[in-house]
Amino acid sequence: MEPSTLALPVLINGVRALATAYDGYEKGKFLKSDQAVRGEIRRRTDMMRGHLERIQSRAHQEGDRKLRNECEEVLVTLQGVSDDAQMAVTGSPTSIHDGAGKLSRKGQKKIVEHDLKTLNMMVDCTRLINAILSPGEVEIEGEISMNMVHDKIARARNHFLERNMYIDGLVKR
Repeated sequence: MEPSTLALPVLINGVRALATAYDGYEKGKFLKSDQAVRGEIRRRTDMMRGHLERIQSRAHQEGDRKLRNECEEVLVTLQGVSDDAQMAVTGSPTSIHDGAGKLSRKGQKKIVEHDLKTLNMMVDCTRLINAILSPGEVEIEGEISMNMVHDKIARARNHFLERNMYIDGLVKR
């Protein structure tokens, strides 16, 4: 079975879990919904970290210092994504955020769309890493480099951090 085929059911289950968790945005249970999103992002970063460590190990065995160093840089960025997800606006159980539960219907829709886009970006990053890990098994057009993966992960991280602006009301809803 191809890695991309394996990723699809996981993504579908993640989206299902998020869809049910997003009921919490409507019912004022913001913290639980937010935890579900952040948990899924952390789970995905852990999965990517495992793949990258395997790539890094192979690069070390083959004496490919450049790839090994690039993997290390991506791992540092992934750790940052995981930390951001852990310590987001509502990242602590005692956190009380002024914007929590005050999102309008339009605001709820925006944050749901934003979170789904973030998760899709993370899935794309996973697919790229899988393509590097198992060349030929994952269909991706063009050449893939670790720099491309690093850029996509950084974009996904920045996109995730933008969600706080929706919660804070800094972005027009």
